[in-house]
Amino acid sequence: MDEAAQIDWLDSEVKSTYNYAYHDVVAKVIEVYDRWYETTTPFTYAIVANQQEYTIDPSLIKVTRVEINYAPTQTNSTAARAVPINEDEVRGNLANTNNAGSFFSAAYYLHGNIGAQKIGFIPVPQVADTTGKSISIWGIQLPADLVNGTDDVNIPWADRFAYLIALRAAAMLLRKGQQEESAALRYMAEYEQGVFEMQTFLKDRQSDDGQFIIDSQLEQTDFSTLEIV
Repeated sequence: MDEAAQIDWLDSEVKSTYNYAYHDVVAKVIEVYDRWYETTTPFTYAIVANQQEYTIDPSLIKVTRVEINYAPTQTNSTAARAVPINEDEVRGNLANTNNAGSFFSAAYYLHGNIGAQKIGFIPVPQVADTTGKSISIWGIQLPADLVNGTDDVNIPWADRFAYLIALRAAAMLLRKGQQEESAALRYMAEYEQGVFEMQTFLKDRQSDDGQFIIDSQLEQTDFSTLEIV
């Protein structure tokens, strides 16, 4: 990119702008195809006796599945899925040591910011675990910043859509000091059109069948009887 003056953009500024553009494209992917960033290997943690809440990995922007084994010290004991609830549904105080509830109806809630997010379980675990794997969490994991020129661009079909990152970054840099406002606006228009084309493409790549409703609360699985308004 040509500069009106050699010091118009510092290397650090170009790098931070490029990463902003990268994460902007990532956000556009997540809007329509967040499963692209879902962890295939879960984050695992150990339950602590009488401890309800646990800090989870800061890279997770969304939790998609949680499993917990309340009896990890018992032979052949297996984990079961925990159902998500809102923390406002918890009648007792958070981070308590109450053992009310059934192991077969485990639930979890999330609260806190992404850098220090906590997951809480109901009922509260009563057994200490030494394996470090009694809690398993899958989720949508945000990619790390690009640092080196050889770093992989983590978006679907990067060979086709990675140019969007360059367009977005160029538009931002060219607007500095209103150097090339008209060029910046043109690049932004091309970027927005490219994002639309990418999202349209990705919406049909989610499965080899039609899109469907997922009941994450396990309350209603027969959607064929729902009245269409």
